[in-house]
Amino acid sequence: MELKSGFAVLVGRTNVGKSTLLNALVGTKIAIVTPKPQTTRDTYHGILTRDSVGQIVFVDTPGIFKTQPSKLVANLHHKVRDAIEGIDVVIHVADPTRSLGIEDQRVCDLVNQVGKPKILVLNKADLPDRSYRETWLERGGNYASVVEVSALTGQNVDLIIQAIFRHLPAGPLHYPAGQVTNVTNEFWIAELIREKLYLKTNQEVPYTATVKIETVEDRRDKAGRPLIYIKAVILTTDDRHQRMLIGQGARKIRDIGSFARKELEVAMNKKVFLDLDVLIDDEWMDRLD
Repeated sequence: MELKSGFAVLVGRTNVGKSTLLNALVGTKIAIVTPKPQTTRDTYHGILTRDSVGQIVFVDTPGIFKTQPSKLVANLHHKVRDAIEGIDVVIHVADPTRSLGIEDQRVCDLVNQVGKPKILVLNKADLPDRSYRETWLERGGNYASVVEVSALTGQNVDLIIQAIFRHLPAGPLHYPAGQVTNVTNEFWIAELIREKLYLKTNQEVPYTATVKIETVEDRRDKAGRPLIYIKAVILTTDDRHQRMLIGQGARKIRDIGSFARKELEVAMNKKVFLDLDVLIDDEWMDRLD
């Protein structure tokens, strides 16, 4: 039987659950997840390979949102448009618990321009109040398939996978079997630290900050046991946000670091020493790709 292989891009307004869905589709944590908009800043691949069937390369994208114009916002929306080029299937993730707004219309306009099979995924099936479900179902005729899922619980996620494979072309695998993402170890570590920064800070602070990994080294502790030494820097745009990230008596930065270190140790199955600092760099957004 000839294998199928291709790219499926996930698009949607911000906070519809694309990153949670990506993790559920791949079966492991690839994308960071927080309840705050602009969490996803990059497009990257999550890879699902099934024996005797083929491979789906999922492309996660930043959410489309209405907000004040900025270098960061323009960059995120540009990445969404770029990610749609050269794909085989569009996965439009929608949130039926929220009324359709400007962001949803922007996503619909973007999806309608793509001459590829489209799958509408209505997320959050685990929630009792999905007042706008029927509104979305009325649009179902514009899509090859409509699937109702819960990315959080995994309900019906396999139905999305089946629907995608029906539309993929025959061809060789794009990645070796067993590989689940294309991101580097340093990128993944930086993203995980940024996730904890989002979860531990309020209001505008996360949107002024990014994380840069300077060093990842295998070392040994004083007792001779192996550990991973990670030197990371949180870059923010001004001294006010720097003070907020550090916190009184450096409590905030220690809290972020401890939160991140615990998950890193579980993921890496090794003791981690996380050396975390906060520096001012008001030009980091200008250097975005």
